[in-house]
Amino acid sequence: MISLNEAYSSKFEDARRLLQREDFFRIFSHYDADGVSSALILAETLRRMGKGFHLSFLRSMEREVIGEAQDYPIILSDLGSDVERDFGSKPVVIVDHHMLSKPGSSKGISLNPREYGYDGTKEACSSTVAFLLSMAIASSNHDLFPAFLAGVIGDKQNVGGFSGINGKIVEELRGMYPSSKDLSLSGKSISEAIYLSIEPYFNGLSGNLEASRYLLEHEGIDPDAPVSGLRTDEKEKVVDLLTTQLIKQNVAREGYETLVSDIFNFKTYGLTGNQLSDYFDAAGRSGRMGLPTSWFMGNDEAMDEMYNLSTSLRKEALEQIKKSYDSRKEMKSFHLIYVDSPYLAGVAASVMMIYLVNGNKPVIALYRNKGTKISGRATRKLVSGGVNLSSAIGDAASKAGGHGGGHNIAAGGEIPFDREEEFLEYIDKGLGEQIGDT
Repeated sequence: MISLNEAYSSKFEDARRLLQREDFFRIFSHYDADGVSSALILAETLRRMGKGFHLSFLRSMEREVIGEAQDYPIILSDLGSDVERDFGSKPVVIVDHHMLSKPGSSKGISLNPREYGYDGTKEACSSTVAFLLSMAIASSNHDLFPAFLAGVIGDKQNVGGFSGINGKIVEELRGMYPSSKDLSLSGKSISEAIYLSIEPYFNGLSGNLEASRYLLEHEGIDPDAPVSGLRTDEKEKVVDLLTTQLIKQNVAREGYETLVSDIFNFKTYGLTGNQLSDYFDAAGRSGRMGLPTSWFMGNDEAMDEMYNLSTSLRKEALEQIKKSYDSRKEMKSFHLIYVDSPYLAGVAASVMMIYLVNGNKPVIALYRNKGTKISGRATRKLVSGGVNLSSAIGDAASKAGGHGGGHNIAAGGEIPFDREEEFLEYIDKGLGEQIGDT
């Protein structure tokens, strides 16, 4: 078991006893890579325990939907920790890492690391918490490490290296799951990997297969060679070429850190941790959240479907990024973009923030439907200077009749369709006060 402080360890013991005591559980989880990964870990852990469960994926903490499952113990994963009322008489376990509006107010057994002195933005995500709980049940569950890693990568908590609880887990299990510094790009060939690369995003290359192939051919590198098949000197040349491109774009610091990272190759699956994260994220954002769980539990055919979904989503995202960039609006305290799909809001905002716009203001992405979905992104530099998107979006959305929250560096929310202008005024003022340019 990974070493944790006494208060946090005792909460995992409470949760372990609950899982052992009850026979059937309702699991509700978010649909992104971290949510899918944590749900997979929880579901497989319960299956191994001989417990029954029903797993559902949600876009947010939909309290009415969750409340309908009050006949059974509930596990909430990656949906937030602001649970201020009980869902019936049955117990609730909160597997989460997001910021709380009122620390210590959550009902049930809260396993949020933030409540016990750990950083939920960098040191532990929901997959981390789910993995710790699984390991508290049985140390043999270490083989769920690939799912833990997929969630950590999906939440970008590997950027710049693993730290905190994530770092402890990686070091504890490195003997079983070794890694090596390598290109973070993934694709059937090096040209496809550059062409489909979103983070890092290479302006003029990402989304442009011809330009990617030409760049490689001009340097004497076979564009059809698999990434893993490149010689060391060829990989070094690719890193130099792509780093030069990022320098030209004047990207935020974290943009450079995504090019080369610790790559875990899971020979059992023939996949890297980065690929797993991409596939899980694509399945979730495409509404096919059951595919990763089905695959992890033995359905090999699900992998081809996840690959196809990942490729299709990347192409769609690349088109959206270009469209959003071309139509962006610069407000006083942030950059505003619109997206055509709710699943692409966070991706577009993140790429714009780190790789394409002046990094002195956050990026807010909006998706209009019956309501307006909000997704915001900042950089570590902005956060260190006082920006907190969780509180800024949460406050502005609340004043505009909606809700919001998340992390200081990445947050989201939703408001009524006809309250958008109000929200924009509130968020512009709120971020201006945080940045210090009112």
